[in-house]
Amino acid sequence: MKAVNIYACLLMLFIIGCKSNNEEKTEKFQKHRNKIINVEDKIIDIKTEILFGNSLLYIINDILIVTEGPSHGDKGIHLFDKNTFKYITSTAIIGKGPGEVTRPGRIGFDNKNRVLWVSDHGKKVMWKFPLDSILNNEMYKPTENLDLYDDLFIERFGFLNDSIALGKAVRVLSNHSYEMVMTKLKLNTNVTEVYGYEHPEAVGRKSNSQFKLSVENNLYVNCYYYCDLMTICDLDGNLKYNVYGPGWLKNKDNRKSYFAAVCLTNNNIIAAYIGDVGIIFDEFKRPRGNLPSKFLVFDMDGNYKVTIETGYKFLYFCVDEENKRVIAYFDGRENPLGYFNLNFD
Repeated sequence: MKAVNIYACLLMLFIIGCKSNNEEKTEKFQKHRNKIINVEDKIIDIKTEILFGNSLLYIINDILIVTEGPSHGDKGIHLFDKNTFKYITSTAIIGKGPGEVTRPGRIGFDNKNRVLWVSDHGKKVMWKFPLDSILNNEMYKPTENLDLYDDLFIERFGFLNDSIALGKAVRVLSNHSYEMVMTKLKLNTNVTEVYGYEHPEAVGRKSNSQFKLSVENNLYVNCYYYCDLMTICDLDGNLKYNVYGPGWLKNKDNRKSYFAAVCLTNNNIIAAYIGDVGIIFDEFKRPRGNLPSKFLVFDMDGNYKVTIETGYKFLYFCVDEENKRVIAYFDGRENPLGYFNLNFD
C-alpha cells in the first residue's frame, strides 16, 4: 500500500512539473517596458496631392493605401507610391448604387490573386477589388462581394491563402452587448466559423482586440484594448505565447485602454500602445477616446525590445519594412500624415 502511495505521489509531482514547464513556456509576464527611444524631432511630414480625413493605412507591394473613415470625398480609398508618396489613383466610389461603397471598413489583401477585399459596414458586404482593375480604371466598380452576417461579422482580417481569411469577428449578444471572437472565413462557401485560441479572461467587452497575421512567420497576433495582453498563435490556431504587461488584471472597470493597433514585420511585432485612461477631455471639456503616442516593439516570441515615443497622438499606422520606416496618421499635427525611420534590426 505504501508503495502504491509513493507511486501516486510521484505521478502527481510529474504532472504538476509538466504543467509548470508548459506554463513557463507559454506565459510571459513583463513588469517593466522602460527602454525608451524618442523620435518626436525625427518625424517627417508627408505632403500629398489630395486631402483626406482620418484614415487606415496599409502597405501592399509598392503601394501605400489610405482608407478614409468616413470619406470626405466621392471616393474612399486612395493609392500612393510608397517610395515617393506620389499620388496614383483613388477608388471605392461612395454611394448606395450597384458597386458603390457606403461605408468603407478594413482591407484584406489576397496576395496570390492581387485582390483587395474591402469591408462595407453600410451594406454589410465585403467587396472584391482586383488591384489591376483599380490601377487601370479610376471609375472601377466591383461586381463581386461576400455577404457579412451579424452573428459573426468578420471585421479585422488577413488572408491565410486565396480562399481562407482569418480574423476577429463581432458577435452581437444583445442590443447593448457584444463580443469579439477569432474566426475563419471560407471565401468559396462564404461560411464563417469560430477558430483558434481565446484567452479565458478576454471575454465580453475585454475581447476587443487588434489582429494581424503573417503567413511568412506562421503566426497571428491579437493585442487587446481593455487588457494589457497580447496573444501569439500559430496559423492552426494553437497558442504559442500569452504576453502580459504591467497593467494585466488592473483594469476591472475598463477605464484604461492598452493596445490600439498592431503590425508585423519579418522580425518584429510593432504595437500602438496607450496604457492610460481610455476617455479624456478636450479643451472644451468634451469627452473623446484617448489615442496612443508610442509603440511597443517585441520579437516574434513576444519578448519586449524597446518603446518608441513619438510625442504626438496618432490614429493609425503601417510599416514600410523595405524603406525601414513607420508611417502614421497623427492627430493635432498640421500635416497629419508623417513617418519616421526605424532600423528594425
